[in-house]
Amino acid sequence: MLIRIRSNVGVWRVENLDEATATVHDVMEGIKATRPNIQFENPLSKDPGCQIPLAEGTPLVQQFNLGHGSMIHCRVDPTTCAEADPSNSSSLMKRSIAKDGSIQMIQTSSDNNENGFRQGMMALRDIKMSWTLNDFIAMNSQYEFKIQRQEEAICKGVSLDTASVADFQNYMRRFNFSRQRCGYLYGTFLNDNGDDDEKTSTKNKVKVEAIYEPPQDVDEDGGFALLEDPREEEVEQLASLLGLRKVGWVIGHPPREDGFVLSANEVITAAELQLEAAGGLGEDTPFVTVTVSVGDDGNVSVEAFQVSKQCMTMVAEEALEMGPDPGFCVVNDTFTAIQEGKPSKTVSNNFFLTVVPIEQHESKLFCVAEFPRANREFDTAVSKQDLKNQLSKAGKAGWTFQDLLSDFQLLLYLSQFLDMATDLPPICESVVDSESKPLNEGYKLIIASMAGLDGSY
Repeated sequence: MLIRIRSNVGVWRVENLDEATATVHDVMEGIKATRPNIQFENPLSKDPGCQIPLAEGTPLVQQFNLGHGSMIHCRVDPTTCAEADPSNSSSLMKRSIAKDGSIQMIQTSSDNNENGFRQGMMALRDIKMSWTLNDFIAMNSQYEFKIQRQEEAICKGVSLDTASVADFQNYMRRFNFSRQRCGYLYGTFLNDNGDDDEKTSTKNKVKVEAIYEPPQDVDEDGGFALLEDPREEEVEQLASLLGLRKVGWVIGHPPREDGFVLSANEVITAAELQLEAAGGLGEDTPFVTVTVSVGDDGNVSVEAFQVSKQCMTMVAEEALEMGPDPGFCVVNDTFTAIQEGKPSKTVSNNFFLTVVPIEQHESKLFCVAEFPRANREFDTAVSKQDLKNQLSKAGKAGWTFQDLLSDFQLLLYLSQFLDMATDLPPICESVVDSESKPLNEGYKLIIASMAGLDGSY
């Protein structure tokens, strides 16, 4: 079994775990085997915010339902993460003083083992002394992928909230789609009947209710680089209180040449996100990738895709990498990709893509989607004046205070001032079911006071 670990300095993996007996301690020992000086700032956890730590002796499968390819999270001291080279006995770690005066651990040698079974691996004799032909074939097959196109996506359709997508594309128009931007889609996974009954195991459709755009920067190539998000855990908690989860991501990008749909970076990221949503390779997931761009005629196009299960497997094994041509994924030297009966060093991104049908709807959960978005470069920081501007519409044009409060972005702003454990749950309950659980007058008073509202509301 393979477990992947997302840290604040990258994604690692620990292999050859026994699915029946592996514990959290085994994962930690696997990390220390390649990074002997590592120091954890937050323990291994099931959630990105590291709020749900995994007890060290706990079985991975039985207690946490983790399987092959599952992702867990941690935070570490970046200066202690230098990787030892297991294939080079002369590889030594030494302390080095950086320009800022910090002490870092670095490798003194990183020579490759030329006699390895495959690049980056030990020689066959070092793995075990005796080999049969069947042993060799079985070993070799673990590192070969016969590239096959997946004809149909797991996701049979995605329904996008019209107002949320319109706001995202309007922001892209403000800089003429000249740069890329991404956001996470929050909603529900549905079954064939269009409902999210938890008793139904097969979920193959997506309904998107809101978009959250995390902190990001524009890189030198016009793409985007995600920054550390101090509010990541708050967003996840708020979504959960509203009965939502992360169901996809959206990429806004400049026009691209015909046939170029997703870049290698986007394909690999999509596979990572699908793996995270599925909890590994064992389960299917309808987690979707949506693209928003503009054509030469000025019309906006919105499309949806999934990457194939084979792509997910290759990314889980770290067999795919980015290369000089963004339209192709490079195959890691340890692995072999077979296309049309021949080994290939690259794979066209389009081989990994499956098309997902799109439809639209007007969210019944959120009555409005007008509150300013967080983390937008061209907008001023969201303030209490924005809160006042929206809530002051209560009693006008048919709007009620409850209606205006039913806005994902507004609720996210309120979470900075109200307690997530005690205040937000009843407020979110009133948003989800306003008829049977109307908003308490006390919370109305608190929120109106925060917004600086006077008189009736």
